[in-house]
Amino acid sequence: MKSYRFAINITTVQESMFTCLVTDGMEHNELEYYYDNKSIVFAHKNNLSDAILNNTFQFNKVISSALKGTLTVGHTIHCVFIDGFPFIKEADFSGIIEVDRRQNDLIITPKQTESKGFHKLYTDGSFHSPSGHSGIGGIIEDTNGVQEAFSYSFKEGSSILMELLAVKKGLEQLRDIIKIQIFTDSRYVIRGLVQWIHFWKLNDWQTAHGKKVKFAKLWQETDELCNGKIMQFKWIKGHVGHKEQSHCHNLAKESARGTNK
Repeated sequence: MKSYRFAINITTVQESMFTCLVTDGMEHNELEYYYDNKSIVFAHKNNLSDAILNNTFQFNKVISSALKGTLTVGHTIHCVFIDGFPFIKEADFSGIIEVDRRQNDLIITPKQTESKGFHKLYTDGSFHSPSGHSGIGGIIEDTNGVQEAFSYSFKEGSSILMELLAVKKGLEQLRDIIKIQIFTDSRYVIRGLVQWIHFWKLNDWQTAHGKKVKFAKLWQETDELCNGKIMQFKWIKGHVGHKEQSHCHNLAKESARGTNK
């Protein structure tokens, strides 16, 4: 997939639209963006305008994120586009999201059924606010159905951090396994490993607002563990009685409270 890296410098901000100067370091163009219909008007046609118009969905996502903050004259938005990137849709969370990273090309495919011959990794994270401690829990199941649980306690952290750390710890135990299914109740982790991480890498691990990605080192370490693998992600709604996920939740909760020692 071809990638593009842009800087968008806001030049005027009005009630119904804003204008900006867009550059990729080689070409420049002026752009008008209208809020109501999300229309984009360029001052002239060049490779830069073609790249943005061919990826309007990604451009609108960047602008939508920017508009949640305060858009001011002189503000610069740094963004990366990946040509034709298959973004996760809401409906995809009802099935399996497969990411094939065995070759140089990134292949992302939504599916409705699980595949056979995969090791399974169930994970959950927990934060105990009274103590400030955190914990993770997980289950690894091999292709013969044999399961092994793991859990860890930490003196600090957060629920989001623990969700990602739980996946990383499980992947560390599956370094030599190529086919892995990951079951988690965190859409944040799934979106991060399936789509966001590929943009962060191209943007020097910065957000569109130029801020460092939270937990960047942990994302980088987890990303490295995903290289060369075919992975299937399955979102499990929390607290619905899923056997393995409920066990992971209890392991993580007990670890955070220090009651599993």
